[in-house]
Amino acid sequence: MIIYFPLVFACMAVFFFYIGFKVIASKKPFFFSSKVLFAFVAISFSPQIIRPFETLFSTSNLSSLSYLTLLMVIVVLGYFWFQMRGYIAIGISNDSFRNSLHYALNQNNINYEEQLSLIKLTSVDAEIEVSVQSWVGTGQITLKKSKDKYLLPTLVSSINEYFASNSFKLNYTTSIFYIVLGVIMLFFAGYLYYLMPR
Repeated sequence: MIIYFPLVFACMAVFFFYIGFKVIASKKPFFFSSKVLFAFVAISFSPQIIRPFETLFSTSNLSSLSYLTLLMVIVVLGYFWFQMRGYIAIGISNDSFRNSLHYALNQNNINYEEQLSLIKLTSVDAEIEVSVQSWVGTGQITLKKSKDKYLLPTLVSSINEYFASNSFKLNYTTSIFYIVLGVIMLFFAGYLYYLMPR
């Protein structure tokens, strides 16, 4: 079990490094499914899930606190599963995100009506919820009122085409922050592996 905790931190470091360097190296925004982030959260919480079972196998008894901790982790993960929908964008600005989305909708011949943080897709009876934190260069796009599981990936593919063929200013704030977090996580992985008592 000693190796498991360093591996968790190492996996977290790889996750942060990949996203951070992906944006910087490609000089383009990076879109990924929110479910990928959920998997990362699940890995982060996995020690809290495994520890009660480790205690059970070693003592054949679990305290009420262990049961409560396990239940809380499961509830939190369930909440994240339902909340983390759509796609997350790293490296975007408010203008580049909006322009790329307009391009994707027009390219796929989808009529739309734009509101403050919502785009109604009138031709397919669906809605797109858009959230942008331009100061850190992140955004999220979520499809609502639609059972078409291919619509959003198709739009994201068109958005990536827009970014591949147009020039724009990138926001590297989150990418740099992720790289710094990756270094910290890697340090913790090494600390736990080499300095924890065996």
